[in-house]
Amino acid sequence: MRNLTGRNQELVVDASITAKSLNRHYAAISTDSSYEEPLLKQTVPVALQEQQQYITEYAVFRILDKLRPTATGLDNLPSWFLRLAAPVFSKPIADLFNLTLNTSTVMSQWKQACIRPIQKVPAPKQHADFRPISITPVLTRVMLYKDSC
Repeated sequence: MRNLTGRNQELVVDASITAKSLNRHYAAISTDSSYEEPLLKQTVPVALQEQQQYITEYAVFRILDKLRPTATGLDNLPSWFLRLAAPVFSKPIADLFNLTLNTSTVMSQWKQACIRPIQKVPAPKQHADFRPISITPVLTRVMLYKDSC
């Protein structure tokens, strides 16, 4: 199929473009120098019994059970594994999601992403010729998916 569509071309990249230089470029264009960390939420419930349940175990099960094959994030937890083990993992994952929402904090592992540079032009010569694609952990995407429903 790639031969027919012409996508079987060999990638030719300028030798000055390296992983380190792309990392520096992406960091420079995505850093907000005027960013101020928000204050901690003052309305977080203290006791576990008081915590609100935002997402049910069944809702997590339904989402996990319908996961499509997708790229694995830095946690190396593949979507096929989460889908296969949905009956076992749905309660602990629902508890994690609810704890995250109740405390207004997100685990640092869920905020990390692998950036894949995808070329915009056939022969990239500068950093701007690449488009960054962020590959986040599957559970991060699951929580965002649930939040948008």
